Order: sequence, then structure tokens, then C-alpha cells
Amino acid sequence: MPPISLSYIKEKWQHAGFQKYLKNTGWMFGGRVFSLVVSLFVSIFIARKLGPEQYGTLNFIISFVSIAGFTLFAIDSLLIKKLNNEPENTNKILGSALLIKLINSFFTIIASTVAALFFAHNQSTTFLILIYSTFSIFQSFNIVDFYFQTHAKNKPISLMTISTGLISSITKLLIVIYGLPIIYLLLSYVFDHLINATGYAYLYKKYVDRLNWRPTKKLLHYFIINSWPFSLSAVAASIYIRIDQIFIKVLMGSEAVGIYAIAVRFSEVWFFISSVICASLLPAILNAQKTNHDLFLARSKKLYTLLFYSALLISIFIFMIAPNIINSFYGTSYINSVPILRIYIWSIIGVFVGTALQHFLLAQNKFKTILSFNITGMLITLILNYLLIPMYGIKGAAIANIFAYSLPFLIIISLKGLREQRKAFISAIFRPFHND
Repeated sequence: MPPISLSYIKEKWQHAGFQKYLKNTGWMFGGRVFSLVVSLFVSIFIARKLGPEQYGTLNFIISFVSIAGFTLFAIDSLLIKKLNNEPENTNKILGSALLIKLINSFFTIIASTVAALFFAHNQSTTFLILIYSTFSIFQSFNIVDFYFQTHAKNKPISLMTISTGLISSITKLLIVIYGLPIIYLLLSYVFDHLINATGYAYLYKKYVDRLNWRPTKKLLHYFIINSWPFSLSAVAASIYIRIDQIFIKVLMGSEAVGIYAIAVRFSEVWFFISSVICASLLPAILNAQKTNHDLFLARSKKLYTLLFYSALLISIFIFMIAPNIINSFYGTSYINSVPILRIYIWSIIGVFVGTALQHFLLAQNKFKTILSFNITGMLITLILNYLLIPMYGIKGAAIANIFAYSLPFLIIISLKGLREQRKAFISAIFRPFHND
């Protein structure tokens, strides 16, 4: 491997392939950063205005729908694969995917409402859950986003995301400023997906073709039959990501959920970084796997190094300034969120490296291993939340999440068939700057 020098860096910077990845990543990264920063500050404003109890109720409803209204047929990965492999059948693929997603959305609405009738404590909460769950109808149109991703055209989607994000933020701010009931906030989330769906339809018609999407029996059968490992994986992931807030609501009440949700929200805002890095760098890594095994291992190691140490630095930084974050942004009502944030933020290390591993597994069609990954996380979070919340309160939930995000990665990467990934990860941790 050539020594790293200014001329070497300049050569790599000017490489056409690197410039292509940089431009594609730039729009993807820039659009998501802008949207996340805006939504974060809007959520801070909402939390301050609502107070811990109402903010806890809002987050409980969102978590409840994500678990009870689970995805019946998880087809996103299958959709991307089909769009890449059969571009001549784009209209049929998108039509079939849209129909499947609409079926999913109606299942989400029915399942969430029925579950709320049994588990929600009052009719008003059940009604709010029903209202919020309708967002899934409009979310179905995110199939257009996958189309643009497969064609490396992130600019139109990013610009649309920024525009709709601003509209969404202004809407929420007005609702909170005028002190409208929480139902209007939930309707605003539905409105977010409505304007996104409108934007997707407009962009597809403008840059691709009219919406001539036609489902076929063959593709519907393909999506339904092959989606089961992804569906089970999605259910497991939903549970281990959100079940903590359900436990807290049942055992400690809405105010505790509000205190806890602040730490979760401020930690999860960093999660997207790992997805963007993986989506941008993995194509080059996987191409190397086909042609140069040593280069593939070297690039895999660099990816793990980048993800692990960036997550570590973020965790240390947030741990140190947590009191300032809570006091400055959220106010004294949320002062009890400080120790929660200081614990929960360490979970991003497991999230970052776990995202890379799942992308590698997906590229190798190891769907059952991905399912095992998520089921392991689900079981860990269920057991630890059940044991730790009664003992340590919401701190126990934060501790449970660190293990839930980290242990599945350590367990799965130790499997016999992942020796190369294990080697790359260990080298990334203990010899990050050594050229193996």
C-alpha cells in the first residue's frame, strides 16, 4: 500500500470514482443532516412546551404503533435488489411494491388499534393511536426514494426532504405555540408523510416518467414469499428499539417516559451517520471483494475503524457536556435526563459497528443471520428491561439498551462464517492505523 502523502491524497481526491461517491454522499449526507438538525430543535421546543408528562404520552403513542403495528411484509431490501437487477421492469416492480406497502399500512392501522383496545388505559389514547397510525398509508410512497437511491440520484430527494422538513417544522411550531391539544401534533406527523408522498410522486413524474405502476402476480408472490426473514427481523428490531418506553410507561408512568425519551432522542440523532457512511462506502468495498481480497479486507477494516472511533469520540463528547445539553436546551424540568443521556449515548458504538455488519450480511444474502442478529437484540432488551427497570428505574432501561445494541454484534461476528469480518473488526479496534 502506498504511503499516505499530500500527493497520494490529491490523487485519490481527484479520482473520478471518488468524486462520484463524494457528490452522491454529499447530497445524501447534507439533506439528512439539515433535516435532522431542524427536527431535533423542533423536538426540543416541543418537549419544553409540553413538559415531561405530555411529551412522554406523545412518545409512548409513537413507540406503541411501531411495535403493535409491525410491518407484515418487509420488502425494502428486496425492492432495492429488484430495481438494481431488473431496471426494464421498473413500473411493475414499483407497482407491486406499492400495493404490498399499502397492505402493510392497513395492517398497521388495524393491529395498532386492536392492540390499543386491550392495552391502552383509556379510549382517548386508543383514538390517538388510531389517528397516528394512518401515517403508514402515505409512507408507502417511499418506494420512489429507493428508486432514486439505486440510480445514485440523491440531489432531488435531498432538496425535497429539506423543503418538506421546513414545512413540517413550521407546522409543529405553530401547533405548540398556540397550545393546541396533542392530537394536532399527531396529525402533523401524518401530514409530514402526506407531503412527502406528494413530493415523491412529483419527483418521479418530473425526472422519470408518469406514474404508470402496474403490479403483477409474479412480483407480488416474489415479495410476499421472500419477505418473511425481513419481516421477522423488522418485528424483532421494532421491539428491541422501542419496547423500553412501553416498559417504562407501564411500570413508571408517562412522566418517566418523557424524561427517558429526551436522552433517547438526543442519542438517536447520531445514528444516521453510520447509515450514510455505510451506504456511501460499501459499494467500493463490495466491488473490491470481487477483484482483490486483500483490498477488500483493508477497506473493511477502515470502515470499522471509522465507525468505531467516530462513535467513541461522539460518546465521550456527549458524556462530558450532558448537563449543559439538558439545561440549555430542555430546561430544569428535564434535569433527571442527564444521567440517562450519559448512559444511553454509549449505545451508539454498538449501533455504528452493527450497521456495518448488517450491510455486509445483506450484501452476502445472509438473511437468516440478520434475523438472528435482531432476535438476539430483542431477547436481550426484553430480559434486561424486565430485570433492570424495577431495580434501577429508567437508568436500568438505558443500561439494557447498551447491551441490546452491542451484544448481538459481538455474538454474531464470532460465528464461524464471519471470520473475515471478525478479523477486520479486531484489527480496526486494536491496530487502527496499522497497514495489515
